[in-house]
Amino acid sequence: MTPDFLFDWPPWGMFLFVLAMTGIVAVVIHQVLKTAIAKRSLTRISDLSPMLQTLCGTLFVLSVTFLANTVWTTEDRAGEIVHAEARSLRVIRTYMDAMTGPAHDAFLKLTQDYAAASAAEWETMAEQGGSPQAEAALSAIYRAVLQGFSAGDDNRLLQQRMLVELDELSSARAQRITMAQEIVSGGQWFTVVALALLFLSVIGICHARWPASRAVALGIITLAISISLFVIVVHDRPFYGQQQVTPQPVLEAAGLAG
Repeated sequence: MTPDFLFDWPPWGMFLFVLAMTGIVAVVIHQVLKTAIAKRSLTRISDLSPMLQTLCGTLFVLSVTFLANTVWTTEDRAGEIVHAEARSLRVIRTYMDAMTGPAHDAFLKLTQDYAAASAAEWETMAEQGGSPQAEAALSAIYRAVLQGFSAGDDNRLLQQRMLVELDELSSARAQRITMAQEIVSGGQWFTVVALALLFLSVIGICHARWPASRAVALGIITLAISISLFVIVVHDRPFYGQQQVTPQPVLEAAGLAG
């Protein structure tokens, strides 16, 4: 899995880290293939270069494409879910405008408590899920809606509409927490990295006879692999790091941010 510290770096730092790790592997392969034993063993295998390079390259590209598509889709959905959560909170506050005096102030405080608790749980959702504080704040809003309206058709209608939006708010939060845990798994990383290593090795083997050509080929493929892995890394955790989907819409919907 991707180390946590990497997401605290700016994108260019993340890319240089990925490039450096991939480059080290390429240099090791290049140096190993320069040995006399490797040259004697790999000379004939290098004649299979078109087939080997095409097969390994295709497998690597397919694995990266599927994984990158999954990561991008998750990140896009994460932004949509956060805005849906904020929209439900904003509608609830609109209904609150029908209240006056202490009732309005009490409901406003509950929605702000929920928004603050949700923002506090943001960066720990992937490991710990939702926080008890946010769950308690959401439950407090439910109790207030269920118990805070007196008899009357208008009040019952307002109560029903607020409950519908509360259900939407609760559903959006649940989806957000689930989405935060949909990160690239160790098995997925193993598959992509193993195929990248195989691809680099085949490129080196297929250019075993010509050291200069091998160095150029490995350099080009190293850059291509680094770009592919960087795209996955930078979008891996939608709610964590410098590139995260922030809780700002939720805070603004509760009136806690400008």
